[in-house]
Amino acid sequence: MLTNGGRDHVLAACFTTSTQPAAANYIALTANSTAPSASDTTLTGEITTASGGLIRAQATYAHTNGQATATLTKTFTANGSDSLPVTVAKIGVFNASSSGTMVYETLLSATATLSASGDALTITETITAS
Repeated sequence: MLTNGGRDHVLAACFTTSTQPAAANYIALTANSTAPSASDTTLTGEITTASGGLIRAQATYAHTNGQATATLTKTFTANGSDSLPVTVAKIGVFNASSSGTMVYETLLSATATLSASGDALTITETITAS
């Protein structure tokens, strides 16, 4: 879901003649399964464990010219610093490695449980421009 702040971010990126906002290519994870809301500005319960492998991280962006979609992909790997087990239920896409604007918030179609150090989860967020 495009958040209200995300809508403003996209419009500024397209049309402002002043400083452009930073690219929204950081993915954050949470176990919180509350439905996303356009008015959300933070990802409730975002995993922020220092040195953990599940903290917000920069994703890889991909887009094919002429297509209406783009993807952000990131593999998160749990490590000894993470508080495990954790069930990931929702993600947020931000324009900064901490704080910043939450541009998109997505409830996953299926949750993923990471139980041990070395468990990995690949997130691919598909954004459609329409």
